[in-house]
Amino acid sequence: MAQTGKERSLTVKISKTISGIIQPGYPVTYQGRNSFAFNNVSYPAIDVFAMSSMSEADYNIRLEAFKSYVQTQESGLNFSADLIAGNTPYHENLTSCPIQN
Repeated sequence: MAQTGKERSLTVKISKTISGIIQPGYPVTYQGRNSFAFNNVSYPAIDVFAMSSMSEADYNIRLEAFKSYVQTQESGLNFSADLIAGNTPYHENLTSCPIQN
């Protein structure tokens, strides 16, 4: 497995607040490495190694399905609008994922 300098994540922590007060039952963490189903497709549980070694295309397919799945679980959630800056699921991290030739 080549290290590309890109770090992947399939974990999302949802916090719901009203008037600055965190609502009961929150925050909630969803783990996209766990099994889930979306749009009549079942995604099996995978481990960290499987996630890190899947192709970029396969990772992006799972990521988009996972985001859509979470949005169906959390009414009103919109990843495009609600993601906190700097918390992207796929980003450069040369410390944890140094580039190797």
